[in-house]
Amino acid sequence: MRVSLRLAKQELASLFYSPIAWFILVIFTVQFGIAFTGKMEMYVSYKNLGYNTFNLTDYIFTSAQTPGLLLTVQSQLYLFIPLITMGLISREISSGSIKLLQSSPISVAEIVFGKYMGIMAYALLLIVLLLAYVFTASFFIPHFEMAWMMSGILGLFLLLAAYAAIGLFLSSLTAYQVVAALSTLAVLTFLHYIGSLWQDIDFVRHITYFLSVSGKADSMIAGLIRSKDLVYFIVVIALFLGLTMLKLLSGRESRSFAFQAARYTVLIAVCIGIGYISSLPNFTGYADVTSQKIRTLSPVSQEVVQRLKEPLEITTYVNLLDKDYNVGAKKQRNNDLARFEQYQRFHPELSMKYVYYYDSCDNKSLFGNKINAGLDLKSVAANVAESYKLNLDDFLPPKEIRKQIDLSGEGNRFVRIMKSGDRQTFLRLYNDFFKHPGEPNIVAAIKRLEEGASKIAFVSGNDLRSIKDNSDRGYRNSTSEKSQRHTLVNNGFEPVSVDLKKQEIPQGIQALVIADPRSSFSAEELAKIQAYINNGGNLLVTGEGEFQEYLQPIIAPLGLSFAKGTIAQTNDGMAANIVYSYYTAEAGILGEENKNKSTDSTFKVVMLGATALNYTPVAGFSSVPLLITHENKSWLKAKKIETDSLRIAFNAAEGDLQMPLQTAWALTREVNGKHQRIAVISDADFISNLELSTFRKTNGNKNTQFYNSIFHWFSNGQYPVTIPNKEPVDNVITLNPKGITWLKIFYLYALPAAIFIGGVLLLFYRRRK
Repeated sequence: MRVSLRLAKQELASLFYSPIAWFILVIFTVQFGIAFTGKMEMYVSYKNLGYNTFNLTDYIFTSAQTPGLLLTVQSQLYLFIPLITMGLISREISSGSIKLLQSSPISVAEIVFGKYMGIMAYALLLIVLLLAYVFTASFFIPHFEMAWMMSGILGLFLLLAAYAAIGLFLSSLTAYQVVAALSTLAVLTFLHYIGSLWQDIDFVRHITYFLSVSGKADSMIAGLIRSKDLVYFIVVIALFLGLTMLKLLSGRESRSFAFQAARYTVLIAVCIGIGYISSLPNFTGYADVTSQKIRTLSPVSQEVVQRLKEPLEITTYVNLLDKDYNVGAKKQRNNDLARFEQYQRFHPELSMKYVYYYDSCDNKSLFGNKINAGLDLKSVAANVAESYKLNLDDFLPPKEIRKQIDLSGEGNRFVRIMKSGDRQTFLRLYNDFFKHPGEPNIVAAIKRLEEGASKIAFVSGNDLRSIKDNSDRGYRNSTSEKSQRHTLVNNGFEPVSVDLKKQEIPQGIQALVIADPRSSFSAEELAKIQAYINNGGNLLVTGEGEFQEYLQPIIAPLGLSFAKGTIAQTNDGMAANIVYSYYTAEAGILGEENKNKSTDSTFKVVMLGATALNYTPVAGFSSVPLLITHENKSWLKAKKIETDSLRIAFNAAEGDLQMPLQTAWALTREVNGKHQRIAVISDADFISNLELSTFRKTNGNKNTQFYNSIFHWFSNGQYPVTIPNKEPVDNVITLNPKGITWLKIFYLYALPAAIFIGGVLLLFYRRRK
């Protein structure tokens, strides 16, 4: 080791006795100093303009959207290495001093380690510069994510170490430093981009993923340290240092070609074997160093996933003709597998399968264009395969896929089937910006495999709101629409329709829903409903004041009635019958996440043509209001409100009443050994297809959250799965415009100038000596 340290010292000195090392330091400082100060200046400007800033550590250093400083360094680091590694051994070969080293009593391992430690000492200087940016930011950002940044710096250091080992080996292959530099640049460039090449070929994809060195630092930069990444870097470093030693040994020893080839083969095989074993789920350890543990499933999700006793198999069915084909294309396989790694972390027996096929689906832009119009299905599929440069034989034809599974109920869209034991459920893509299911959807699907779905029965007939109705007044988008993220069917529930004229109310349901009947129930229907209520069943009633007489036989025994009139509200640019209802303090009974919503004025449920609910206490029931209108902005209008009325004034002479008006009530009681829950809401439109569209979302529509909270309450917290928000804590930057000016002067001018002057003085001193 003493010899290696002496060689390392000499190698480091030789680096600084050449202008290249100083040139790289100056370029590194200026290039990434510009990136760092630019980020800081941007958020200082945001603060001065009055904009909210949040999650600053991530946005400045690690965000993939911007991109952050550490990601910028990672993407360009391979450009710096060839210049500093090109002469490590090639210089010795060209000068002939390598023969002296090989004939000396110094071992090959000492030579290689000495050279490598010297270059890594220089690499540490680059890391120190990055640490300077990190510590500077931490001074001006309270609650800075320091542990996260140390993880990112560790990832970059290991990446530098791997690049240096590769450069060292390539330097041992030639006597020409320029050739060594160019070959190192070529190899590192290849390894940098190889992760995106040939991803549609299964066998090659695994190889390119293994060879993609730079991608292995992504997780650490994101704040998640994985043991398989640490082992990977150690293996890569050991591999190329070992190859370098074997190359130098071949010049010292006289061995047969077969013997030397065997040594290389054994070394490579051992390294690949270690890398493979360390990447297996059962042998992978994780450390989430972010303060809010944002790279880890929530404790709620961990409990659900770990409770799964059987292996979990996820089969993804990808239709070539589907508009979302590219999401599941083979070239996206590694990205797709990464989406489920955090679940595999807590359930290692998770496996992924993919089935590719082509079949008819809803894709008008494909089937309706002038090229494909009139063609049969196979011809259209052939056109798509040709344009994507795919082999149509790799896709099952309609007849074959239908033998395996019938996906017509899913519209032959991209879909996954999650299977554990003898249970299975669907996991879908959604028609929104994020498209992929989030943690609540995935965990709800896993929970459904364990506990089964929670069944909700919607009464049909009597022109009630239907779960199958796709019109404006229907409830499909909130209940059974498979392409919507927040529908009941995608969050653990099984919504069903029940016609009380022909059917009994199903046993084992979590709740019965009666939504806005437009005609009277028969005596038989009312008897079934009343028997269900008397037996302790949960109930949701939504109605419109205009048709309240049809609901009175149901809600009157509960002590509830609709007030006469319609609630009006002072609105800017909207009809007066559009009303905002806010959570009451008592609404916390719907769940822990709702306890502080009464103080949040932005959390509002938008209602259309609602009226007030009057309540008279009934023996046995406990009752609380859930929603209430604004006492100063809304009132109960006695006369009918025209839908196109923008300006309506309060008029006491006409019988108007201005006061806080309750629009939703919750009732509970203990009956037949059950804790009965009943909710009555004076507006049936709040979860209609129209209201849940983009119609009024820009005005803060929280209808979906309220609706889901009610069913969370009905199912006793089973569904939907509620994931607590992980709010960032580094949301303030204390730096001011004057401070950013001094920061730029230091990092863009003073520090590079100091490095440059120091290099010039040292080189001048060296030249004089």
